[in-house]
Amino acid sequence: MPNRIIPEHVRLAAKRAFVRTTYQGYAGTLSTGLSATVVMAVVNGEVDPTTAIVTAAVTVLAPPIAGLAAFLNISSQGIPDDYTPPPATGPHA
Repeated sequence: MPNRIIPEHVRLAAKRAFVRTTYQGYAGTLSTGLSATVVMAVVNGEVDPTTAIVTAAVTVLAPPIAGLAAFLNISSQGIPDDYTPPPATGPHA
């Protein structure tokens, strides 16, 4: 087995953090809508193309960027203690 800079279990946790954070970002975006300001602009017929394009770009790109930040954080600092299960206790531990 080759010697890796980042252990496999840390890489797996980082990948999971990327996916989870990205999905949570999209879930938040979809559940709240793109933006109340954009919705009001459409309703009022005052849509500025620049604002619409920038809002759409941020909506699409922000979740994967947050996921990448989570991936890099875990890759560089290791798995946070909150992500590891507590040690087993009891007669079968």
